[in-house]
Amino acid sequence: MSGSSLVLVLEDEALIAMALEDYLEDAGYAVAGSFATCDSALRWLEHATPDVAILDTTLRDGTCAKVAAELNRRGIPFIVHSGNRESRNEICELAGAIWVEKPSSARVIAAALHAVLRSSALTPV
Repeated sequence: MSGSSLVLVLEDEALIAMALEDYLEDAGYAVAGSFATCDSALRWLEHATPDVAILDTTLRDGTCAKVAAELNRRGIPFIVHSGNRESRNEICELAGAIWVEKPSSARVIAAALHAVLRSSALTPV
């Protein structure tokens, strides 16, 4: 299901962002980003639309709440990739999202992306 799917990556840790990008590209995804701040991701979203996104919860400029809200508004599916368990209950925009706890393997991320892309394809807009 990856094929030409465009994935927005919102991650402020450079090594994690690079690992995600490498994995995604190896798996056949196109990568938008990675973005280390909500502001930079929101600016990109003004002119582009990903098929799916991977969001870290805590970024250089705060939480991912604004990006999650924009993705929800536009019906763009996303997974959360974070080690910050407290965010799960603090950021209401993440309700219902598939959560992949850091550290995680490429296999776990692939399964989460596949699940969210499959479920969004089944859900009428």
